[in-house]
Amino acid sequence: MANDEFHRFNVEYTNPVTIVRLKDPKILDQHIVVQLAEELRTLVEEVKKSQLLLVMTEVKFLSSAALNNLVILNRHVAKHSGRIVLAELQEPVREVFLYTGLNRLFTLVDSEAEGLQAFSS
Repeated sequence: MANDEFHRFNVEYTNPVTIVRLKDPKILDQHIVVQLAEELRTLVEEVKKSQLLLVMTEVKFLSSAALNNLVILNRHVAKHSGRIVLAELQEPVREVFLYTGLNRLFTLVDSEAEGLQAFSS
């Protein structure tokens, strides 16, 4: 799938990490949550065994449904021997990951560069 076919994020294909830059500041509306989940699943199917770096600079708010979809996606990626790292989380979003304990499931890093380094450790 070409990068312009994804509406909710931009993709940069590097080897072995696929960088996904989320576009939406508020991932709250059910339509956005569902579309994002579908597009991310499509991407994972496309790049089997992918290492995904989700760059969340633009994201200010996430719904619980969006968090749930990230957990499901993480399981799916793990089945393909992949991994998800989350980078550049805004403070309110980072706090949600800390309060919910999802920071134990996902690696959270401050920058895209740190995210890329996380895959080599």
